[in-house]
Amino acid sequence: MFRFILFSLLIVSAYSNPQVTFIVKAPDGTDQVTVTGNLDELGNWNPASVPMEKIGDNEFFFELEIPKGTILEYKFTRGSWMTEALLEDKSIPLNHQLYVFCDTTIIYTIPFWKDELIMLGSGITGTVRYHKNVYSPQLKNERNIVVWLPPSYSSNPDHRYPVLYLLDGQNCFDPKTSFAGQDWQLDETATDLTTRGLMKEIIMVGIYNSEDRKAEYSPVHRGNQYCDFLINTVKPFIDSTYRTLTDNKHTATMGSSMGGIISFHLAWEYPDVFSMSGCLSPAFFVDDNEIVLRVKGYSGSDKGIKLAIFNGTEGLDADLQPAIDEMIAELSKKGFLGNKNLLYKVFKGAEHNESAWAEQVPEVLPFFFGK
Repeated sequence: MFRFILFSLLIVSAYSNPQVTFIVKAPDGTDQVTVTGNLDELGNWNPASVPMEKIGDNEFFFELEIPKGTILEYKFTRGSWMTEALLEDKSIPLNHQLYVFCDTTIIYTIPFWKDELIMLGSGITGTVRYHKNVYSPQLKNERNIVVWLPPSYSSNPDHRYPVLYLLDGQNCFDPKTSFAGQDWQLDETATDLTTRGLMKEIIMVGIYNSEDRKAEYSPVHRGNQYCDFLINTVKPFIDSTYRTLTDNKHTATMGSSMGGIISFHLAWEYPDVFSMSGCLSPAFFVDDNEIVLRVKGYSGSDKGIKLAIFNGTEGLDADLQPAIDEMIAELSKKGFLGNKNLLYKVFKGAEHNESAWAEQVPEVLPFFFGK
């Protein structure tokens, strides 16, 4: 009888799914925590669909059964991506991962919430105009666009200006809308550089990201639809609304991380529209180095574009460096030369965040728009 019971328990154990338990310790005053991830049971990345149970002061609990062998990806929020949990360095974490092999308890401490680090008030230098809920027929969604105008725009009505299109536009000018309360300070930098005569006056267009950011900034997912949106919806609107120089020689794009990929892609595949691309901490390794391999396989004529590629040495930037090294090597073979049509620099000690990129843009702007 004992042997039969033991044998039955072994069968149940062998064929039952492992149980994964989440125990989250949140910052003081947290009333709600949600867990989301890559499974139906975790809402398939819907940040509001799976609330955790509050089991104590600032402590939350959730458990579920998951088939053995599943690669689980997950994150924590307070119900939206604007209230995502951050890391100790106040950066957005990559997806947490767990290979589900047996019953597992995950105890996780959240040091910061994204929205709680957003600074109060606006810190914008100069004049901006907002265009809200701009619809994309290509992507079937909406987003805001912010346009920064140069100092002479209102006083010089006959003048036309080059344009810089910026990915993750909410992070470019205003600490109130930027991630973790730190913006790229492009407004202050452009004002300073033009005042000192180091660059031409330009218009800057910040295109907010959507919740589908990763797919939209990936050329192998929704990136081509995003490019269609930028080229055939956003740019014609900007050119008809503002006094722009519309040709490719006066049109640039810039982005960071995944935004660095789609910025590169825009110039590489559409050089008749964009002749300059700034790539800050570009995640060239995603999609199995697809964009590096594409450059490697290119045998056509000179693209006629300028590229600025910067990276740091700490945290995620260190992980990005091998693919960046490969890209620089391939570009060199294609005739891209330092300080002529390629500006490449590694910033020692720089991390993967807005603060680091704010330190880097003063070198990009004169390279593209220097007098």
